[in-house]
Amino acid sequence: MLDVFDPNKYHMLSKEQKRNFFLILILVVILLFPPLLFGYYKIAVTRPSQTDKEITFEIKEGETTSQIADRLYELGAINSKVLFNFYIAINHFDKNIQAGVYVIKAGTSIPELGVLLQHGTNDIRVTFLEGWRIEEFARVASAKFDDIDYEEFLRGAKDYEGYLFPDTYFFKAKVTATEVINKLKETFDLKTKDILTVEALKKAGLAKEEAVIFASIVEREAKNKDDRPIVAGILIKRWKEDMKLEADATTQYAVITEKLGCNTGSTQRICPIDDVAANIEWWPKDLTAEDLNYDSPYNTRKNVGLPPKPISSVSLSALEAVINSKPTDYYFYVTGKDGNMYYAKTLREHEANIAKYLK
Repeated sequence: MLDVFDPNKYHMLSKEQKRNFFLILILVVILLFPPLLFGYYKIAVTRPSQTDKEITFEIKEGETTSQIADRLYELGAINSKVLFNFYIAINHFDKNIQAGVYVIKAGTSIPELGVLLQHGTNDIRVTFLEGWRIEEFARVASAKFDDIDYEEFLRGAKDYEGYLFPDTYFFKAKVTATEVINKLKETFDLKTKDILTVEALKKAGLAKEEAVIFASIVEREAKNKDDRPIVAGILIKRWKEDMKLEADATTQYAVITEKLGCNTGSTQRICPIDDVAANIEWWPKDLTAEDLNYDSPYNTRKNVGLPPKPISSVSLSALEAVINSKPTDYYFYVTGKDGNMYYAKTLREHEANIAKYLK
């Protein structure tokens, strides 16, 4: 005999309990959905393409990202048009995709493809190093690109010593000096915006220009990352106490500028290139007594205070060392022949270090 259903035998949810249950369910979905979606996106976007062969692909002038995605998908070079368009858009790659013929390897992921499409097949790779003067930037740029003249580059860059970011770049073969300079300036602003903040500068007690000048000196004076905050602290302390910085790099900068027949005033200079400039040692290690006493606003061996402008390009490491300089009791430093930095609290200790580690 079948039992008759008796509702009293079973627990029934009240309306309030049902409402709470659904609210909790909705909350769980809200909390879990974004990370799950993001996790799926990271996996999907980095998944290799399904094609097992190398593809030659041409992007034509004026093609939109969507048109490019459609053709890439048809060839099997991407797994999803939606993911490709989304990745390109959020990384702002769509503004820099260049026309040209590309060779896309089998299994290339969307991020790898995004980077590849930034550099046309005729792009030229050029590297500018940390601690370079603008003359060194100009020499490399004029040697790499047919349409860039050495002196034209200097005229455009003369007010931006220290603000051209050292890095490896890709430029089209017909790039102009102005385009290169603007790219280097824009990269400096982008790379340093989280370091040279108003709050960080205020905490360090420096104006932005002062921080970049100090960083350009630290770039040349201290190569070891661990030494840089200490050296920066010494230089800043001496500056605040109205002592001469006595940084050899500033003397090197001033002396070589003079040897090239350039203007050494507070206004930046144009150094003509010739056989002397082409073979010159831009940062001479052996400075004479005459060099150390050379009359230039850039020579901190002779003058109290900072140079009028930065003396070289700066790395993020040098900037961070200045912004987060390390206070110590030291007033002097010297780099020994072994490449190590030696510190001193007094002039007597400093002279002893020089005698011990340099002679």
